[in-house]
Amino acid sequence: IVASSAFSGDTRLQEVHIKYRCGSPGTFRSFFIILYNDSSFASIYEIWHISIHSMNRIDVQGMVGQTERGCSLTLRSRDKPRTVKAFSSFPTEFMLENNGTLTLGESLSEVSFKFEPMIPGRRDILVNFIDTSGGEGQPVSSWLVAARAKLPVVAKRYDLQLPVGKVSSKKIMYTNPYSIPRTFKLRTNRPQLLSFRDKQTEMAISAKGQMYIGLRFVEMKSAGMHEVLVFINDEEDKNEECLAVNVAYA
Repeated sequence: IVASSAFSGDTRLQEVHIKYRCGSPGTFRSFFIILYNDSSFASIYEIWHISIHSMNRIDVQGMVGQTERGCSLTLRSRDKPRTVKAFSSFPTEFMLENNGTLTLGESLSEVSFKFEPMIPGRRDILVNFIDTSGGEGQPVSSWLVAARAKLPVVAKRYDLQLPVGKVSSKKIMYTNPYSIPRTFKLRTNRPQLLSFRDKQTEMAISAKGQMYIGLRFVEMKSAGMHEVLVFINDEEDKNEECLAVNVAYA
């Protein structure tokens, strides 16, 4: 363990850097760091208890509003076959196939997952695989998913004025740019604010045809500005077009 400190620009703050060599995945270590008020170590200022959980890591990149597939984790049981279930710290964005339930043997098993980010930037997702075969709920493996997501390019922007205290409906015309019929999926990054009218989640549009996208905005109690993104994706849930709707409640 190596600890060092450096003064920041703020005289009230001081950064403490800690370097620790982690063990193999699945190991646990803890230690204490003691801070003193004086150089003679006579007066204790604080005592920190630091716990280190070593785990596997995988890096994932994606685009907000679309589903990233083709990624997987590799697992195996060290002693006997086990039935395990995966638990994600962000289950709406990071999901494993078969509801996260699988059987592990001594050989390596590949576990496919989907990444569906709705917020741009970096996010650390913790995934724990818990043994459910014996009823004890013992952890079998833990993974740290270092996820990064970026926004797609906004193709069109719309400005709407909506009244406070009332549910509002609007519609946007969309044109199929292809010379063949296509089916498009609809998604939004603000489902708590916007839903698609008549529970519309797909649009089957003829070649070069047009169709309205029905938007239903929830009732807002106070005035304010909100930006909502509407993602128009293809059959594989890859983004075709991103629309930005700027909503002003007054």
